[in-house]
Amino acid sequence: MFIRRVYTTPRVTRYADLLRELNAGKGMDATSFALTHTEKAETLSRLDGDIYLVTKTRKYVLLRLDEMLAGKPGVSYDHTLITVEHVLPQNPKQGSQWLRNFTDEQRSQWTHRLGNLVLLNRTKNAYAQNYDFTEKKAKYFTGRHGVSTFALTSQVLQHQEWVPKLLQKRQQRLVGLLADEWDL
Repeated sequence: MFIRRVYTTPRVTRYADLLRELNAGKGMDATSFALTHTEKAETLSRLDGDIYLVTKTRKYVLLRLDEMLAGKPGVSYDHTLITVEHVLPQNPKQGSQWLRNFTDEQRSQWTHRLGNLVLLNRTKNAYAQNYDFTEKKAKYFTGRHGVSTFALTSQVLQHQEWVPKLLQKRQQRLVGLLADEWDL
C-alpha cells in the first residue's frame, strides 16, 4: 500500500483489521495479509515504472533490494546519509557516450527506473557528475578498496558498458526479486 501510495486512511484501516485478526490468533492466515490480484498487479506496475519520481518510496524500495542482494546480512546504515543515484544521468553532456548509447526515447524510458538506480553515500553523490560510464563507475561506484558499500551498487562494477539491453535485463531481475520476496 505504501508503494502504491494508497491514502493514509485506507492503510490505517487495513493495519487495524490486521492487528485485530492477529490478536484473534489467525496468524499468517489473517485475510488482511492477503493482497488481491489487483493490488499485486498495481504494485508490480509501480515497481516496473519510474520509481525514482516517487520520492517517498524510492529509497525504501532500493534499500530492500540491497538487503535482498546482500543476502540479508543484518548491516545497518545511517539512512540520512544514503542517496539514490542514476547510472545513466538525467542530463547527459553533449557529445557523451550516453547520447551515443541511448536514443532520446530510450533515455526517457530508462532513466528513472529501478534498473538504472543505485545507492550512494551522500558525500559521494554530492560530487557525482554526468561522466561517461567508465569514469563514473571508477569515481563514484567504488570505495577506497575497489568495492561499494551497497550490494545494489556493486553490481554495476561487473559491467563494461551501460546500455539499454543491460538495463532491460537488470530491470526484469530487480522487479522479479521484489515480486518473489513480496509474493506479487
